Amino acid sequence: MDPGDADILALLATDLRHSYERLISTYWHRLKVFVLRQVGSPQDAEDIVQEAFVRAYYALEGYPAQRILALKVRPWLYKITWSVYCNYTERSKLQQSVPLDISEDSAFLELEADGHEQPEEAFENEERRRELIALVDTLPQRYREVVSLHYFEDLSYQEIAFIFNQPAGTVRVTVHRGIGMLRKALEYKSSAPIRPANDATASSSAQAGRTEKVEISDGA
Repeated sequence: MDPGDADILALLATDLRHSYERLISTYWHRLKVFVLRQVGSPQDAEDIVQEAFVRAYYALEGYPAQRILALKVRPWLYKITWSVYCNYTERSKLQQSVPLDISEDSAFLELEADGHEQPEEAFENEERRRELIALVDTLPQRYREVVSLHYFEDLSYQEIAFIFNQPAGTVRVTVHRGIGMLRKALEYKSSAPIRPANDATASSSAQAGRTEKVEISDGA
């Protein structure tokens, strides 16, 4: 549990009504970003997160102080938000998955990826992290959700398992498979051939009997 969460829970346990705004201000943006990756619509994300906080408030109203103090508030909020999102998609029939596109015209191929860089390493670099977020968003939903929660939200396998009602081992496997998809996408990018600039260049390359490859640097 984050140290700040313990302070928030102590306030909620003694004065829920006047302390709830602090919980909202702490987690609103995180939850909205998480939902936005699923629905793609800022307004839909706002509505879902708002309903999630309403549900969380009424749940806390029924909890005794000791239960609030023992609450793992971050995964608890994500679990409520996920439940609201699932109900919302049932009602609105929102698109729930984005296929991984590795065609030549795929938007993610515009990312400047180091052919030797692994996805896990990219998460540690802020600039590469932003680029990788766009790539993660192209994963099928089941992988996008857990990879986002584990790497972007820093939730453990056990916490993610709690959110999705799955065994921690299943979550671990899903995360690893998602990372594998990202690794293959980065490798595909690093090996993409350069298109000849003109017919003369194409002819010259053909005569030389070799295929030029894109040289990917680390952005330097």
